[in-house]
Amino acid sequence: MISVFQNLDIRNDPYILKLRDEPWNRATLDKTLLTGKTYCSEQLKKFTGKAIHIYEELGLWAADYFIVETIQELKKMLNSQKGLFIGWDNDEKAYLLSKLSHVAIAGTTIDPTISDSSQISAKFDCLISFLTRDEQREVSGLVFVRQRATVSVMSKLLSVHPKTRNRFRCAPYVGLSNSANRKNNIGELLDLRAQGGTLDDFREGRKNLVITTDVLEEGIDITACHLVICFDKPPNLKSFVQRRGRARQERSTFAIMLASDDRSGGIESWQQLEDDMVRAYQSDDRVRQQISNLESIEENDMQRFRVESTGQVSPNSL
Repeated sequence: MISVFQNLDIRNDPYILKLRDEPWNRATLDKTLLTGKTYCSEQLKKFTGKAIHIYEELGLWAADYFIVETIQELKKMLNSQKGLFIGWDNDEKAYLLSKLSHVAIAGTTIDPTISDSSQISAKFDCLISFLTRDEQREVSGLVFVRQRATVSVMSKLLSVHPKTRNRFRCAPYVGLSNSANRKNNIGELLDLRAQGGTLDDFREGRKNLVITTDVLEEGIDITACHLVICFDKPPNLKSFVQRRGRARQERSTFAIMLASDDRSGGIESWQQLEDDMVRAYQSDDRVRQQISNLESIEENDMQRFRVESTGQVSPNSL
């Protein structure tokens, strides 16, 4: 995948061919050839980055699945205006498909049994071990991941892995905020329109494990969970508090996956930060209350004044 991007020759890029037919855009053509940046080349660059990230996070099977499914989607949509790649020109689809066809995949088909443990990453293997350690308990959980592309691939992987496929009814969710008027990025394997019933399925138990990004941290009403897992360390204290707040069922579990060489102190450091924040807020609240009390005293004093001719103190008539 990396070599395909590194060896990319944009001279046949649809945008370059268009500029060649427009003599008045000679300066733009020269600049584009110099930088090597076209819409298609940038999409291929991002796609390569996503594939590498999925390989590192989930393993070989997941990366192969991501690439194969994207190629299949491009093929399916090449002569259609329907599907995931809304707004894409057929020339753009054909050009990217011609480049991706050179990607070497480990096998002609993606084995749904994933019998070889080397096909998944050590990190994902740890997630499976954590998910399956309590086989008796009914599941109602969220798994937070960093990238949108990881959402759909992890959901698929958990749905077919022999240790999880019979227990977890997985669903991906990345929100519905994408504008219908802009092009989707290559590698967007989720049909956002198909997500409309995901949260209802989760609330009613038809799905018991939702893979999501930070879109479900707050603002969306979902059922209380007994299990919340951060596949990556939360980016900040706010995310930590909001994600933990999703685990509201009795005897719920909140877990953060950290690398063995992570020196940040683990979940204890997040809890310490939260405690410090609460203490600071309470201290500020006490100061605000003291100021309010002083202001009330001063206001009451101003409601009274001394009558100089009699020496009496009388209520202010204002």
